[in-house]
Amino acid sequence: MRGSVLLFLVGLVSLALQLILAPAIAIFGTMPNFVLVFVGVAAMLRPSDSTMAVGFAVGLVYDLVTSGTPGVMAALLALVAFLASRASMRLGNDTLSVSLLITMASALLVEACYALFYVVTTEVGIVDALLMRALPCALYDCAICLIVIPLLSALFARGASVHAAPESSTIRLR
Repeated sequence: MRGSVLLFLVGLVSLALQLILAPAIAIFGTMPNFVLVFVGVAAMLRPSDSTMAVGFAVGLVYDLVTSGTPGVMAALLALVAFLASRASMRLGNDTLSVSLLITMASALLVEACYALFYVVTTEVGIVDALLMRALPCALYDCAICLIVIPLLSALFARGASVHAAPESSTIRLR
């Protein structure tokens, strides 16, 4: 329970960063998606069902605050939380390269799906949406991920409870 509350609070901080900081660091209209990066990294660090629920909740708040279509980003973030957590458990080595690969794939997936939704609902061409919006935003998300991975891993490690290793008469675990 405590971990889920911490996860949701950090998700709200990422939403505040998205609303306040992202427009200030936009490059040629390309902004990072702090909420997407948070959900992707948190799903890799804490692969649980609460990450999907927090991703959905923060995505829904994101949709309502940014006047997007309610439910689109929420569904995409829940999907990313599921896929990133399963990929992290499957690949299993906690190296930076694997974490970046998972984050890049999830950022590209969300940005491409969101761009395709934008194409369907407006008069923008598919090439413009994918090449001028989705790809640059996904690359920016990956750059932000290099900052977020160490911060969240330190935060989640500090919030984790410490358990004593079980002892046996023949094997001593540390």
